[in-house]
Amino acid sequence: MFMISPARLSRALRFVNRLGAVWIAVILLYLVSGLISPGMFQINETLNILQIAAFLGIVAIGQTLALLVGGIDLSVAGVVTMSNIVVTSLMLGQSETLVPSLLISILLAAAVGFINGSLITLARVTPLVATLGTNSILFGASLVYTGGAPHGSISPAFAVCGQGHIFGLPVSTVCWLAIGLVMAWITRQTTFGRKLYAVGANPAAARLMGIPVNRILISAYVLSSVMACLGGLLLTSYIGLPSLGIGDQFLLTSVAAVVVGGTALSGGWGSIVGTIGGAIFITELNSFTNIVRVSTGSRFVLQGAVIALSVLMYHLVGSKRTSS
Repeated sequence: MFMISPARLSRALRFVNRLGAVWIAVILLYLVSGLISPGMFQINETLNILQIAAFLGIVAIGQTLALLVGGIDLSVAGVVTMSNIVVTSLMLGQSETLVPSLLISILLAAAVGFINGSLITLARVTPLVATLGTNSILFGASLVYTGGAPHGSISPAFAVCGQGHIFGLPVSTVCWLAIGLVMAWITRQTTFGRKLYAVGANPAAARLMGIPVNRILISAYVLSSVMACLGGLLLTSYIGLPSLGIGDQFLLTSVAAVVVGGTALSGGWGSIVGTIGGAIFITELNSFTNIVRVSTGSRFVLQGAVIALSVLMYHLVGSKRTSS
């Protein structure tokens, strides 16, 4: 009978911990998908997954910041939709309006994040209720603004961001990884990043240490909305047209990508690098369900199960880490 020695098991656990469980899951799911559909192993298909993952990945980076401070941002779907509607209606296919349209979209998103943060810190509204309410307002505002019939288009120069390639890689993927590396450095190597973790781990203790908790929380939600805006702008660049339902897909998947990547829902624990892996995993999972022809309803059930299992797994790992 084959037995695994404690030393080998310990080395395997250290390897998984060093690499990250989500990256092991990414590799395994990729191999399983490739065995079922050999076309998955083609370079073009791999690049396509990375291109699609970029849109979710940028939104999920912002969601990570909200979860790190012990909150959640359910307004990301509304921000993505708002960015899509605003930028296409202002750009109108002209290059002259490119920069003003982008700036207005980003500023509006920052304002949404500031409102979310203010509701949570000053009005003491729970993050779930505050951001869900904001999401509903944004969707309603988009309906009123467009009259239910969105119009406009992007300029040809902007289309490069979502549809172009550089050195063989999709431009959207390059933008995503660049943003991810910058945000990973900010969260891990700067004072602001350390304050994010401190506030998420224990707000009361962080306040006693002199950390401006309210300011950090508001900043996290502003960055979360800006990241959602950037993800929405890249997705708009990819499809080229306005769509009122464009942001709905990110309401669940952005949380799923962050949780699968190892960020705790309770705050104070997680990483941007793990979220990048989580975004790739969720995108691979959606591709896999398309390969095996799973229905839309079953896909949502599968995503929910993945979130629940991820939370359970990381809770058990965290409990062992605390007790050891």
